[in-house]
Amino acid sequence: MARVVFNNVSKRFDDGTLALQHFSLSIQNGEMVVLVGPSGCGKSTVLRLLAGLEEVTAGEISINNRIVNHATPQQRNVAMVFQNYALYPHMSIRRNLEFPLRMAHIPMPAIREKVTAIADMLNLSELLERKPKQLSGGQRQRVAMGRALVRDPSVFLLDEPLSNLDAKLRAQIRADIAQLQKRLHKTTLYVTHDQVEAMTLGDRVAVMNAGSIQQVGTPDELYRQPHNIFVAKFIGNPGMNIIPSKVLNTGNEGVDLAIGTQVIRLSALSQPDDETIRKHIDREVHVGIRPEAFSILPEQNSVEIRIKTVAVEFLGHESLIYFNLREAGDSCPDIPLIARIAGKLEQPHGGDEMFYINPDSVYLFDRNGDIIR
Repeated sequence: MARVVFNNVSKRFDDGTLALQHFSLSIQNGEMVVLVGPSGCGKSTVLRLLAGLEEVTAGEISINNRIVNHATPQQRNVAMVFQNYALYPHMSIRRNLEFPLRMAHIPMPAIREKVTAIADMLNLSELLERKPKQLSGGQRQRVAMGRALVRDPSVFLLDEPLSNLDAKLRAQIRADIAQLQKRLHKTTLYVTHDQVEAMTLGDRVAVMNAGSIQQVGTPDELYRQPHNIFVAKFIGNPGMNIIPSKVLNTGNEGVDLAIGTQVIRLSALSQPDDETIRKHIDREVHVGIRPEAFSILPEQNSVEIRIKTVAVEFLGHESLIYFNLREAGDSCPDIPLIARIAGKLEQPHGGDEMFYINPDSVYLFDRNGDIIR
């Protein structure tokens, strides 16, 4: 096991592209941290810097308190699994698994023992004499993982390992990776653009955008306490609805939010939330509401929102309802919004309806996109 630390790391490529800026992250012994973010945000660059495939422009990377900025990939004792598997097509699965150990000049009895153990662990024992082209995508991915693990690396790196698999296989291999991590307790850095993978696999998740970290936390913390609009919209499936609004000065207890021509009252707020929100009275803000926070029936303390449905997708166990705010007005553009409702929505879509939300489920962000409440 190993502890990995990125300390204020930046990376600028020869063409001037700044891929990372002031990147700091600690990964504890045996922890799986998932880097998630849109394409081009710098996730894979972080992985390649840790693997020694790229050199840092500024800052330090350490593994077990040893700075490895100028260490070769071999000296770092890390193993990387790529999204395209990178298997040798002319070799059998056995020879693919043996290859890194042969290159390290490990005695053959020890190689056979290690390969047998890894093959058993990953359910590859019956496939050892086949070639990669004879395997399914999921089996090839398990071979790629086995070839990395057979070296017993200090740090395990996975670069979007499930992106080439269909949905059913992704779910299966995702479960395999989670089970493997619990069993081996390897220090792991996992890169993906899929927030479902991030939320289900990571002990902690680091959300990235434009070469920097937006927030690091457990999946639950990112979902319930996003620091800004980017994280709020990126985490969750579908992501949070963001609606332009304004805090009104009513002089009464509670706070009123104007959303177009509609007003939502946030009542019975506890300190210091109430005072924090009141500092934004008469200012433009953004309201955030998770799709699953909407209800088609009123509940205790719920407030109503007038909406106009645009489309409904029935998924069997739930319905996704696409809608706009009715009579939104110029102050609230015709923003497409989405709600997730259990079961099937019986009302015909295309008409005016009511949704209900609990005020406690409403998030507020300032004009810069940072969290207020």
